[in-house]
Amino acid sequence: MPSISKSLEEMINEIYQDGRVSFVEYKKLRDDADRRMEAVIHEFGHHNNVTAFQKAMDVAMQLLQLAIIDAKKAKLTDTGEAIVKDAVVAQVEYLRAGSDLALHLL
Repeated sequence: MPSISKSLEEMINEIYQDGRVSFVEYKKLRDDADRRMEAVIHEFGHHNNVTAFQKAMDVAMQLLQLAIIDAKKAKLTDTGEAIVKDAVVAQVEYLRAGSDLALHLL
């Protein structure tokens, strides 16, 4: 993982300490990410690829939540649930690996 600020590292470690993310912790991280994006806006303005990425992440999170709700409504078998979880984890890891590659260019 690329180097991150000490405050972000501490927050992430605290959130994942018990192996689960609560809704309160999720909102805290989301709000902190938005606060950090304000610094980007201050430096580069509102309309740039970084702020577009933030909007895309908001949409991706909403779609992920809706996809999981849809999967729950479908009353999947254990195998079906495992397939959905595996696919979602693969997508998240794809984003994480791509982020790592991109940030090494910075």
